[in-house]
Amino acid sequence: MTIRDRGNIKWTSLMLRQYFGEEYYDEPEPLLDEQHVEGMNDLIAASLEFAFPISFTLYQNNRLSSVEGLVHYVDQMNGHLRVIGVDERIHKIPFSTIKRVKKI
Repeated sequence: MTIRDRGNIKWTSLMLRQYFGEEYYDEPEPLLDEQHVEGMNDLIAASLEFAFPISFTLYQNNRLSSVEGLVHYVDQMNGHLRVIGVDERIHKIPFSTIKRVKKI
């Protein structure tokens, strides 16, 4: 009794799935200029002071994602923000991952 295995066909399928799942959809990291960073800092400070929600666009793991919520605390020692999200969870957002901030 012999077992029929797809052999190379199976491995090729797995390799293509990995290629298209990880490498093909990677996004390049957006570059920020000084004016853009200063504007983001002003908006974060205003959100902290006046308690209005803002939306963050983050660059993590070669992907862009977003978090919405109120800025609760700016932790300059550890380099991250604490944001209370719309789902009432606290998100710790590293400064280096923030690429865009806008008022909701």
